[in-house]
Amino acid sequence: MDRPFIFINSAISADGKLSTKERKQVSISGKLDFERVDELRARTDAIMVGIGTVLSDNPSLTVKSPERKTARKAAGKSENPVRIIVDSTARTPLDADIFKKGEGIRIIAVSNSAPAENVEKLEKKL
Repeated sequence: MDRPFIFINSAISADGKLSTKERKQVSISGKLDFERVDELRARTDAIMVGIGTVLSDNPSLTVKSPERKTARKAAGKSENPVRIIVDSTARTPLDADIFKKGEGIRIIAVSNSAPAENVEKLEKKL
């Protein structure tokens, strides 16, 4: 039986921190790591983050390199992997970069407890 290959990518500082005491985002990675992450994105079918990441970092979750985008398209894929946000209560901001940047499929996974009004607004953005 074939199973999906799943990987987790994470970055922390040498002392194990993800942000400042004030919970402000800091740049931990450098150019080499950004290139590595872009290559990972270019080779994947989907990328998933939680709502906390969206609210704190506002990622676009797109492939940055024009060459990698072109290679994906040449292989019959969208220029970006499917972008998935796990957001149980439908708090994803309607002006989030995931909606503004890059083509491709976007999925917002919500729970039954998500306010219907929020879900409807997100459905219109997708």
